[in-house]
Amino acid sequence: MISLLFYLDIFTIAAIIAVIVMAILGIFKRSLFNRLSTRIAALILASGPITLILIPVSDDLIRRILINPLAALAVYVLIALGTPIVLGLLAARFVRRPLRQFKEAIASLEQSNYKVQLQSMGIREFDEVFIRFNNLIHQLRHEEKLRKDLVSDTSHELNTPLTTMIGQLTAMQEGKYPMTEERVATLKDQAERLAELVRQLGAYTKARMPDTGEPEDIHLRQFCEELITHFNLDLKQKGITAKLHIAEDYIIHANRGALQQILTNLMHNTLRYSQAAEVTIEATAHKLLFSDNGKGVPAKSLPYLFERFYRVDKSRSRTTGGLGLGLAIVRELAESQGWAIAAVAGHPGLMFILKINA
Repeated sequence: MISLLFYLDIFTIAAIIAVIVMAILGIFKRSLFNRLSTRIAALILASGPITLILIPVSDDLIRRILINPLAALAVYVLIALGTPIVLGLLAARFVRRPLRQFKEAIASLEQSNYKVQLQSMGIREFDEVFIRFNNLIHQLRHEEKLRKDLVSDTSHELNTPLTTMIGQLTAMQEGKYPMTEERVATLKDQAERLAELVRQLGAYTKARMPDTGEPEDIHLRQFCEELITHFNLDLKQKGITAKLHIAEDYIIHANRGALQQILTNLMHNTLRYSQAAEVTIEATAHKLLFSDNGKGVPAKSLPYLFERFYRVDKSRSRTTGGLGLGLAIVRELAESQGWAIAAVAGHPGLMFILKINA
């Protein structure tokens, strides 16, 4: 009889514990309870009620089976220590599974596998980290593509003029071609193309280095008028009209060299690729707008325009000799001044928005 009651009580205890644990785990299906801290707190709080249920029941069992006091003490200690340990192991499972997935993802990255993606675990703290990790992987994958494109593009851009120069010089050296003014001019053009490539790479490297030049007050309208005068011949050749919407007394506090390089690169970008009839520079309270009414760029390309070595037209370098560094230099210089720059569709054309501290 005692044995039967004993097993019935054990079954009752197990059922009560199962109901409590299932109730605890059940609440985690709701989005409001998907925090790791909530789960662990709930398990900690549950250890108290479970212990309070187990001790009276076990006390009744002890009296029925008449075990000695030392054994009874052992049962109480087992209950008091075992309940938190069991619930602690359950809580550890909430941490162990996400960490295992994260560890495997790190191992994949060490093997240069940028295709790995972390899956949602239904735990808010981990999922927030996983989302940022996945975004970082996406960025690294994009950077890796740019790096590979750089090797290919630089090789092509350097190889084309070098091949032309070596071929022409070899032919003249062997007496196959006479040294005419036309061939000398061709060699000079190719040499200048190489120099421009080196200049672009040097300008980008310099833009990434801290600038020690002191900022100064610049009268922006006069500054932009001088810029337009400098590009006047190029603008006429392209049939582009330049307009300024800047107040006479508008003053900007900036490094003169950085500002000049920013506007120069934006103007070069417009002249080379926009096919515009008009370019406008406008200044508001804390923004400098540089826009054109040309063909613009596809919406999918807008977020990547300031990435180094990115080109909207992948074959563009073959006709212009550009490495896709002009706008990357603009961003580096803008950020060095504590500014931010973005590109938006101009309807028509393209608009660059430079957020400044006037």
